[in-house]
This record gives sequence, structure tokens and C-alpha cells, in this order.
Amino acid sequence: MVTQKNTTQSVYHVGGIKGDHCRDRIEHTLSHLQGVASVKVDMASKQVAVSHDESLPSSGIEETLQSLGYSVLR
Repeated sequence: MVTQKNTTQSVYHVGGIKGDHCRDRIEHTLSHLQGVASVKVDMASKQVAVSHDESLPSSGIEETLQSLGYSVLR
């Protein structure tokens, strides 16, 4: 039997997204974090929506975005 973990969606306003290469880089990197189910970058609004396991803290996602050179706007 497969158990499904509880997931939540977090949305981040991200500064420094300039083009498709930025979108691809963010989606690729975040999708490889343990506990991340999906990543969607909205280029127009500069928002990154991440569906992830509740056990993955938002700070881990924010730190990953910052390590890529993007700013997380609050």
C-alpha cells in the first residue's frame, strides 16, 4: 500500500527572473529537492509556486532560490 504524504503549496515572489533560462533553472533545481512534488514559475508575475511535503520547510526552498542568485521578496 502506498501512503500519500500531506502536501502544501507555497508561493514565492522572486526577484532576478529574466527569461526562460531562469525559469528552467529554478524548476529543475527545486524539483530535485526531496519532498518537492511540482514547481511552476510564472514569468509575468515573477512568482514561483512549489507543491511540497509539509515536512520540507519553506526556509529550505528560499535558501535554494537564494543560492541560485535570486532574491526572495516578502
